[in-house]
This record gives sequence, C-alpha cells and structure tokens, in this order.
Amino acid sequence: MRYVDPLTDFGFKKIFAEPPGQPLLISLLNDVLELPEPITQVDFQNLEQLPDTPAQRRMVYDLLCVDQAGRTVLVEVQRAGQTWFKDRVLFYASQLLRRQGQAGMKWNYRLQPVYVIAFLNDALTRKVIQRVTLKNDANDVFYDKFGLTFIEMPGFTKTPDQLDTHLEGWLYFLKHAGELETMPTVFKEDVIERAFTMAELYAMSEEDRQRYQEELKHYWDALNMLDTARERGIAEGIEKGIEKGRQEGLQEGRQEGRQEGLQEAVDRLIASGIPAGQARRLLGLQ
Repeated sequence: MRYVDPLTDFGFKKIFAEPPGQPLLISLLNDVLELPEPITQVDFQNLEQLPDTPAQRRMVYDLLCVDQAGRTVLVEVQRAGQTWFKDRVLFYASQLLRRQGQAGMKWNYRLQPVYVIAFLNDALTRKVIQRVTLKNDANDVFYDKFGLTFIEMPGFTKTPDQLDTHLEGWLYFLKHAGELETMPTVFKEDVIERAFTMAELYAMSEEDRQRYQEELKHYWDALNMLDTARERGIAEGIEKGIEKGRQEGLQEGRQEGRQEGLQEAVDRLIASGIPAGQARRLLGLQ
C-alpha cells in the first residue's frame, strides 16, 4: 500500500484540508462546481457547529470553507450508506444559510451562496454526478445561490486512458489512489500529480500512518459486522419463509411465506444498522 485512501476521513483531510493541499482543493472544487467566477482562495472554517440549545444536536462537518467571494462550500464524504442522507445534507445546508442571519442589527436578508458537495461510496440516485438546484415549474433557475452536487463513486468505472475531463481525473484519483502502487502517467505534470505526492504514506509521520491504519481497522470491523448481520438475516429470514410455505403445502402459501421471511430478513438488517433501501436491494426486493 503506497497511498492513503482519499475517501477516508483521514485521507481526505490530509490531502485537501491542510495548507499545502489548498491548491488541490481549489482545483477539485472548481471542477465540480463549475461556477461562473472560479474559486481562487479558500479559508477553512470550524468543522464543529454547536447547537443553539442543549436539546439540539451538534453538527460536525467533513470539510467546510469560504472562498474569496464569500461563498460557503461544504464537502461531505460518506463511506457507508445512510437512509436519510439527503435529509442530512439539506439540514446541514440549511444551517449554513441560517447562521448568516445577523441578530441585533438591521439586516436585509441578503444571503451568500452555499454549495454542498457529497462524495458517496454507495448508490443514492444511480447517477455518477447529479447536480441539484432550485428551479421553478418551467425548469428555470429560481435561486442561483444554492446547489447540491452528489457524486456516486461506485458508478465511476473509467480507466486512465478513458478520462475525458479533469473532473474525471479527480474522480479516478479519489476512487483508486488507495489501491495503486504507481501513479498513472496521464497525471504527470498535472495538479493531480501533487495529490498523489500528498497521499504517499511513506512521506507521512509514524503518528499519521498509525492514525490512518486505526481508521481503516475501525472501518473494516464495522463493515464486517454489517456483512455478518446481512448474511444471518438473509439465511434466517429465507429459512423461516420456506418452512412456512412447506407447512401450508400450497404454492400460494410458499410464496406468501417466502415474502414474509424476506421481510423479516429486511427488518433484521435494518435493526443491525443497514439502511432500509440497501437492505431491500440486498434481498432483491427492489
């Protein structure tokens, strides 16, 4: 293993959220957002937002920055599926808009733009890149200072010789750097070459390498737990459904029993922490 996985929390922040990585982050944000006025400078913001009241939940962002024009950009990296991820993204974005309110002074409600980029290691919409804006019923942009971009990494399958855009180069780096031993030559003399350099494990301190290995261990342990729960849920649910069908002795009974067994398997998977949609897909129910 030569490079860190850029889609881990440690890897992404090590490459993009430290001062040497600012040019890399600016390049990535410009390629994703395609703004009329490109980003030339970013200031990193506090990643933890405390609640207004003790009853509310605190929010911790993956990467939050403001550019030279006052535009806020939130980057989220989601390694595992989450049932209400769209809701979470909208909630985070709404809080970034809300906190612009200026109490105790005359304020005309003018807002600075807020954009959210979400890199997903799971299928959410089954499109590699989906850009969401506020439009009216005529499909015209109603409000141009708010946007969401979802990027689903599993759907990106291009090889280095198939890359057509610089953004696709970034997506290849994000998805594959952690499994490569050498950098593809297509990135030579490009800003992405610097990203590969930043991702090199041997150039990091022993403390950083240890932190990275611990994060990977926690991730794989959690993934193993989910896989085990899935396999047990599928086996137990289907076995129960088949047995019920056998007892009723009719084709209709067997089908009904199997469906009930599959539903029980879905319920078990959800109870173990697997998102509902993902559980149903695993059992072929959608």
